[in-house]
Amino acid sequence: MSEVRLSTIKEVLISVTRRTVWVFLEFTDTEDASTVVEVTKGNLQGNAVVDLVRQLFPTLRNRPIENESEVCAVLGIEEDRPKNDFMLATAISCLRSAVTQLNAVHNRVSLTEELGGVATEKVPLYGNINRALLGSRSPSAFGKMAERAVDMGFETVKCAPFDEVNRQLSVDESLRASELGLARVAAVRSAIGDQIDLLVDCHSRFLPEVAGSVANRLAELNIGWFEEPFQPRTDADRLSDLSKNISVTVAGAEGIYGKNAFVDLVEKGSVSVIMPDVKHCGGVFEAYAAGRASIALGANVSLHSPSGPVSQLASAHVTAAIAGGRPLEHAIGESEWRSELLTPAERISDGYFYLPEGPGLGTELNLDAITRHGGIIKD
Repeated sequence: MSEVRLSTIKEVLISVTRRTVWVFLEFTDTEDASTVVEVTKGNLQGNAVVDLVRQLFPTLRNRPIENESEVCAVLGIEEDRPKNDFMLATAISCLRSAVTQLNAVHNRVSLTEELGGVATEKVPLYGNINRALLGSRSPSAFGKMAERAVDMGFETVKCAPFDEVNRQLSVDESLRASELGLARVAAVRSAIGDQIDLLVDCHSRFLPEVAGSVANRLAELNIGWFEEPFQPRTDADRLSDLSKNISVTVAGAEGIYGKNAFVDLVEKGSVSVIMPDVKHCGGVFEAYAAGRASIALGANVSLHSPSGPVSQLASAHVTAAIAGGRPLEHAIGESEWRSELLTPAERISDGYFYLPEGPGLGTELNLDAITRHGGIIKD
C-alpha cells in the first residue's frame, strides 16, 4: 500500500460572481506528487475553511498516512466530532480527499479506480439552472433558462424556486409565499415538456407543516424529486413522516458528514436519494461508501455538486466509481470560462461529463488561466 506524507499547500481563489468565490487547495507530498481539492463555500466561508486547514496541516506535515481514514486520528480529533461542526467537516473532508487522491497518483490509477470502480469515459449530468438566474427570477426567466439547459443536451433539469419562503413565516404566510415558486416550476415544466425530468430544490426553506401541501402541488407537475424541504440533520423523523405521506421522491442530505449518517437517514425513510457533497461529507471515499451503502439498502444517490470544476471532477470520479447512481449535478451558466481553469480543460457535452485520462483526478490547475481571470494564488 502506498504511503502519503503531505508537504505543502498552495491556495487558489477566483471570484466568479457577486455570490461565489471558488477556492482550491493544491497539496504536494514529499515525493513531489500533487493534487487539488476544492473547498468552495460562498464568499467568506471558503476562506474560513482554508484558515482551518492551514491550522490543522502542521500536525499532518511529513507524517506517514496510508489511508484517508487515519486523518482524524493523526490530528487527535474524535471521529464523530465533524458531524456537528460544519467547518471542521469541510476541512477534514478536504484533507481526507487529498490523501485518497495522492494515493491514486502514487498507484498510477484514476481516482475512479482508487475508489474501487472501473475507469469510464463519461458520467451523466443534470443541469442546475439556479446559478444562471442571479438577475431576473421571474417564472418566464426560469422557463427560458430551463429550455436553454435542454438545448445544451441535459435530459434532467433542476431549479430552486422558493426564494420568498423561509422558516420564520407562519404556516399561512409560507403557503402564500410558495405560490410564486410554484409558478416558476410550472413555467419550467411548460418550457421543457413532459419528457424531461424536473427536480425541485427547496433549500430547507419550509416548515414541516407546510411541506406536504407544497409537495402535493408539485406532484401535479410531475417532478422527479423534492429536495430538502427542511433540514434532514435536525428533522430526520419529521422528514420520514413526510416521505411516507407524499407521492414524490424526497432527496437531500448535502450537509451530512459520514457514511453512517446517510445510512441512518435511508433506514429511517427520511430520504430516498442521498446527496453527499465531497466537500463536506468526509471526502471522496466517504461519498463513495455512502453511495454504495444507500444503493444496497434500496435507495439511490446523486452527488451534490453546484460548485467549481475541481469539485465537479472529483464528484464525477465518485459517481463513476459508485456505478448505478442518478445523474451528477452541474451548475450551468455561472461562468463562461470555468473549463479553462484545468489542464486538460473540463469537457461537458450533451449532458455528460467526460473524465480525463491519467492518475488521480487526471488534471491539474491552469494557473495561467486562473491569473488571467483575476485569480489569487498564495503559497
